Amino acid sequence: MRAVHLRTEYLKNPIGIDIRKPRFFWQCEGGKKQSAYRITARRKTFGNVSAEKKTAEMEEDIVWDTGKVSSASMTHIRYEGKTLHSRDLVIWSVQLWDEEDRQGEVSEACFEMGLLDPADWKAKWITGDYKPKKKERYPVDYFRKDFRLTQNRENVVSARLYATAHGVYDAEINGRYIEDFVLAPGVTDYRKRLQYQVYDITADIKQGCKAGRTGKADDDVNVITSRLGDGWYRGCVAAYSAEYVFGLRTALLAQIEVTYKDGSRNVIGTDESFQWSNDGPVRFADLKDGEIYDAGKAPGYGGKAVLLKEKNPIVPAASDNVPVRRKERFTPKLLIAGDGTKVLDFGQNIAGMLKFSIQGAKGQKVRIVCGEVLGKDGKVDLSGIQESKPAKGWSQLSLVKKLLGAQIKGDVVLTPKQEIRFICSGSRDEFQNSFSVFGFRYAQISTEKGLDLSINPADFEAVAVYSDMEQTGSFRCSNQLVNRLYENTVWSMKGNFLDIPTDCPTRERLGWTGDAQIFFDTGAYMMDTAAFFRKWLRDMQDDQYDNGLLSAVVPYQGVEMMYKATGSSVGWADAVYLIPYRYYKRYGDRKLLKSCWPMIRKYADYLTKNLGMKDKKEAKQNPYNDYTYEKGVHLGEWLEPEEFRDKVYGAQAKHPEECTAYLYFAMKTIGEIAELLGEKEYVSLCARYADGAKKAYDALFVKTGTLNTNRQAKLVRPLALGLLDGEEKKKAQNLLVKAVEDYNYRVGTGFLSTPFILPALTEAEETETAYRMLENTEKPGWLAEVKEGATTVWENWEGNLSQNHYSPGAVCQWLFDTVGGIRPAGERHFIIEPVPGGSLTFADVSYLSIYGKVSCRWERTEEGIWYHIEVPSNVTAEIRFPDGQTVEAETGVYELTERKDKSNDLYKHQTGAGME
Repeated sequence: MRAVHLRTEYLKNPIGIDIRKPRFFWQCEGGKKQSAYRITARRKTFGNVSAEKKTAEMEEDIVWDTGKVSSASMTHIRYEGKTLHSRDLVIWSVQLWDEEDRQGEVSEACFEMGLLDPADWKAKWITGDYKPKKKERYPVDYFRKDFRLTQNRENVVSARLYATAHGVYDAEINGRYIEDFVLAPGVTDYRKRLQYQVYDITADIKQGCKAGRTGKADDDVNVITSRLGDGWYRGCVAAYSAEYVFGLRTALLAQIEVTYKDGSRNVIGTDESFQWSNDGPVRFADLKDGEIYDAGKAPGYGGKAVLLKEKNPIVPAASDNVPVRRKERFTPKLLIAGDGTKVLDFGQNIAGMLKFSIQGAKGQKVRIVCGEVLGKDGKVDLSGIQESKPAKGWSQLSLVKKLLGAQIKGDVVLTPKQEIRFICSGSRDEFQNSFSVFGFRYAQISTEKGLDLSINPADFEAVAVYSDMEQTGSFRCSNQLVNRLYENTVWSMKGNFLDIPTDCPTRERLGWTGDAQIFFDTGAYMMDTAAFFRKWLRDMQDDQYDNGLLSAVVPYQGVEMMYKATGSSVGWADAVYLIPYRYYKRYGDRKLLKSCWPMIRKYADYLTKNLGMKDKKEAKQNPYNDYTYEKGVHLGEWLEPEEFRDKVYGAQAKHPEECTAYLYFAMKTIGEIAELLGEKEYVSLCARYADGAKKAYDALFVKTGTLNTNRQAKLVRPLALGLLDGEEKKKAQNLLVKAVEDYNYRVGTGFLSTPFILPALTEAEETETAYRMLENTEKPGWLAEVKEGATTVWENWEGNLSQNHYSPGAVCQWLFDTVGGIRPAGERHFIIEPVPGGSLTFADVSYLSIYGKVSCRWERTEEGIWYHIEVPSNVTAEIRFPDGQTVEAETGVYELTERKDKSNDLYKHQTGAGME
């Protein structure tokens, strides 16, 4: 038996972490059960050795040796060795013993500490030498520094670049573009937290170098260049594209450290000695609106960087999320619109960048507009994702009026533009946008009148950009439309998981809390989201208001009035406890759950302090007023099909049913968390409020006949949230089935209830009804959009808004936990309970969990249904077959044929072997 898939704090060989006692993870390969482990950690001592220990070679010392530990644990093993310091490189190894005490081979991984002490930062914040004005936008800043080594190159043992920015930065070392993290430093609430990245540039450091993209060659120097754009800090954010949310000045903080064999370091930090100019080719750069690029220009570096005068109290923290990277690439086919306009179709809707090579006349202007759909005229149509804003920018008054529904007076501009404006140099030009991301499948190309431009589709690429999460789920079945739904959901996840979980990659690009909590379990099946959501939960904690609420979007992105107001909305606000709890159930991370408890408790306190109906007359008549919740703005069953909506809809309406249901669910769930963490006073408090809210719901909505309805959402919600028992539950289930049948098996739910409808039908033993709804191809329904050619998940059932919203794809959780039947059920344990149905003749589902890969395949045969189930090493499972047979399974491969004549047999044909 050996350890595989080694991780440190959920990351593979991370460089630059600031967790002083990191945790180790692995999976087992070979053998049935891990009986013991031994971890040994060795520290490379360059850079932190004392003067008397300096030698011509790097040294190692053992900083931790657990000895042989009798345990089956393989996750969350916390480092308990010697104190770790800034820059320490630690190589850790793990050796396992199997169930027969046989010793396995050693597996290794490593991690490197970041800058743990603020004093480690020798660099200074620098900015461009100009005075920005709030209503203007500026070209990208270019910085450059030449530096020499203080020893011969052969003495270099490591070189690191530590960098962050107010804005978005990139860098080159000696002409090599560093692509380790795109759109660095990522997005946080810059008022409270700023991430930095660490890059290994050892191979790039030379005794001398040739100049990179800019500047003349000099064989005696190394060169660092860096570009700085507006990014989230100063560029357009949110639906209404507010600008300058965090400040007027973009700024750069970067530090190169070259470490030599004798332990000394050569530190090159940003300061006023850096050259600067903003006369380079990137004349404008905005995350949403795009870039203006003049290929005939090059930065002159005629000025000097200036030190940032504004005080910056935020000490940069190491990024412990997976990096954002350029990933899949797509080549297009050329389409010609009715008026001759050239349009490229890349075949897949993505969030990403555009790369191309073109040759035009010197000074020729080319405009490329990127979008998700084509209009009837065959040209790119942005109407479903654009909003209007004043041409002169927002004032607080105009923004407030817009949020209240007033029309903008005067000139307006539409945003996002999603365009590249390119000025040709006269030679063949290469381009890839670096400071903007578009949601697009199509790129429309136009040029100045009287000038033609030859377009070769092979010269263009669409490049997907997203957080580099490992893909952990797979799903395949006999229905190709369902397979495409699954792929569409994966692509919507990729299109919206860019350092934070956004709603869409076009119009808003905000971390809406409701979308994320609805999709959490689905996303965690599909990809390894452990590091990603850990980061975002920290963003949540940063942005919680004193009263216990969160903004409806995290992290803060300006336009605070709207998002703070809707932060109370049930289903959105509930992310504050649902994501930490679901994270714990998925990854077993008690440490993270405990760190989130103060945030969860503050939200529980907010709820208990703000109960009661808004209307005083209604409150007086309500015997359960102390257990009824209405306060604040609530979005309700957002994007429910129009025929089911009330006349007053969304934030303008009252939502007592939704609010009371979620009050019960919140207090019940928070009570479970409190019990898990030993918070006894909250256990009893939550139990009292949960009981009261359930009785209130029964009195106000069940007994009054509110559930006698054909609105699917009104029936799904109390079933899914556990508000009904006995006869009332059975009655609601029957009404739900009838509502589904009456609606011809189409989906009649909105934002909050769509993820719950198939599980509610399954629990009601209406599996075939659930399958029929899944496989329905008429609107509203998941497969209707697939049938129309969608390659990502639509925002609404009609398909006239964003084409890339992952939240309706939460239905794919049902593909994993019901069609495939794979459900995490505690540490190293799963329930596997596949439920065949519908038109499917087979389904093949797998999930690479934190403990190893679990898989289930079933197939209809002439004899009946054949099942093939794999349980990985050091994991147990309870396998439940539809015929009622239950198997307590250990590592191995299990097969069963459920025969039509019920003469079933189970065959276990592999135990104790590794499964790749």
